[in-house]
Amino acid sequence: MKKLFLCTCNKTLNKWLDLERIQKEIGSTFESVKVHDALCLEEGLAFLDSEVSKDDAIVIGACTSQIIGVPLERRLKTEQVSFVPIREHVAWVHKEDKKSATNKAIILLQDGAIHVNHMEPKTAVDLQIEKKILVVGGGLAGLKVASDLVQLGVEVTLLEPPEFNKDDYVEKNQFMADSSTLKDTVNGLLATSKGAKKLNGTVTSLSGRAGLFSVIIKLDDGKEMDLLVGAIVVATHTEQSAPSLAKTSLYGKSENSVLISELATLASNKSGKTILVAQDPTYHESDAEGSYLLREVTQAAEKGNTVIVAHFNIYTKDENLYRKARESGVIFVRGTLEKVDKKKDQFVCRLENTLESQVREFTVDYIVLQPERKPWSGTRKLANTLDLNLDQSGFIKTRYSKMKPVQTSKRGIFIAGNAKTPMNLNDALASASNASLEVFKNIIAEGERKGWIPVIDEEQCDLCEACVNACPNDALRRDEDLIKHVPMNCEFCGICVSACPTRAIEFQSHKKDSWLARIEAIGANHKKLEGKKPFTLVYACSECANASIDQAGFTGKGYPTGTYVLQFPCAGMVSPIEILKGLVEGAEQVIVAHCPPGGCHHQTGDHLSELVVKFTQDMLTSIGQDPSRIKATYMIAALPNKMQEEVAHRG
Repeated sequence: MKKLFLCTCNKTLNKWLDLERIQKEIGSTFESVKVHDALCLEEGLAFLDSEVSKDDAIVIGACTSQIIGVPLERRLKTEQVSFVPIREHVAWVHKEDKKSATNKAIILLQDGAIHVNHMEPKTAVDLQIEKKILVVGGGLAGLKVASDLVQLGVEVTLLEPPEFNKDDYVEKNQFMADSSTLKDTVNGLLATSKGAKKLNGTVTSLSGRAGLFSVIIKLDDGKEMDLLVGAIVVATHTEQSAPSLAKTSLYGKSENSVLISELATLASNKSGKTILVAQDPTYHESDAEGSYLLREVTQAAEKGNTVIVAHFNIYTKDENLYRKARESGVIFVRGTLEKVDKKKDQFVCRLENTLESQVREFTVDYIVLQPERKPWSGTRKLANTLDLNLDQSGFIKTRYSKMKPVQTSKRGIFIAGNAKTPMNLNDALASASNASLEVFKNIIAEGERKGWIPVIDEEQCDLCEACVNACPNDALRRDEDLIKHVPMNCEFCGICVSACPTRAIEFQSHKKDSWLARIEAIGANHKKLEGKKPFTLVYACSECANASIDQAGFTGKGYPTGTYVLQFPCAGMVSPIEILKGLVEGAEQVIVAHCPPGGCHHQTGDHLSELVVKFTQDMLTSIGQDPSRIKATYMIAALPNKMQEEVAHRG
């Protein structure tokens, strides 16, 4: 049976919606219409338990699916559910026009009915998963990941660079914390990760997919081994290099010009000396590096040396470090080291403060440089082998830094610690714990996945591989004369559907016929209830854009009542067909709302949706139509006013 359940949100929605009229006008669309005051609470969940069977198709008219979806999906016996957010998308943004708001609620609920008509049960994929993990790297985060997973009973192989030993954990990561804390942490992690198998070598080849990777490792003795693992965590260390000031400061030419990693030894052997610590203004250091500089100069000053820090911007999250440095006698001079002259056993250093146009000179015994922290030297080769993306600084790039901070561009491969960016000790350990949790949740604990998947019509497919190239997750592959779907890799985004030029791919529960029927019904029902009032269709991705539209409701950012949101799994799924259909059915404008540039949860959806809209605009221009009726734009929850601004009717 097809059933409708309306929630009054504790009888508050009655103020802005005529629920009696909604029930009356939409009653014939459903076999059953029921109203409840709090579907999301235990009383409401128990009510749904008693009213819904596994064979029912239901529409929930309530708050946003981001709130009510999780508890309902856990309790509902059926998977054929369409959520219609009549609170955030209707009542709360159209408080001044109860009649039109009620009309909009009716139109969206009818759309929900069509949606469930085309809905299919989700496909369950029985996964073959190797419950073993490979941790690549010689960073502290790698030790932490190994320690966490070993204690959870997971079989872990920790692969360290050739000739890497336990002393390197302190030496190569000393910028992350004070020496004592660092040594204690390393010793503790070495003890708790003893159950991990430790190897020295290099990854030379990777094949397979998430859950079942085959990794070829070349060991430091020249032998090769094939390791079968379910997931990989990259947790490599950083390396330091001399900054661009090296030549100016005579680094490499004088033994009294050193890097800051040598300052502790220098200060312990010398006292009563004048030391200039110079920061490179062209290098944007991390919090970990800024904190390290402050700790080291403080210790040098406390040993009786005069320490001058020529800085441009020292970044640290711990203001106490800066305060302690000042109290120890460290002199901070905002300026850039412009020139160094050697004078017997000393240096005459010229500093220029470009902000104040001042030039100062200091005679010092030692020059200490803040080095640049760069990715481990083998990072690029490793990234090429594992098919990972790098950022502009050469570190491994995450899939989406805010929402998926430990996931890389390849499903089943995670990142932790300094492989991502230079981190302090606490941040690196937190990153490692996050990676461990994601590995356990996505690989170890997962035995079955469910979702709507792409279905390929072999007769219509011409093997052009457009879908293979478009898929951001390697979930489609060509196997001789067939395109095959790899469910384990699929994130159910639907980008492949838009990419297919022959319409050989349909997405379960989101087929083209479904979208076209829904768009057609919205146009017809709007005309029936609202007459000639203009309307806008917003094709919103289910991530950032939908969250932004929900947030507009939370904050009461009103916009025209004739605005109908259709939620796509990803904006990259939208094709010219849906856009043009919207115009044909009378929409004044069609907006494709996606995640912010570079912030797509599926990596490429924002870019693809922009390309599709540009292509469709060119089509309209070529036939003499107004291309400004369609546009692509990004929306994020932090900008709830974006919806309000974007859907204002043209003219």
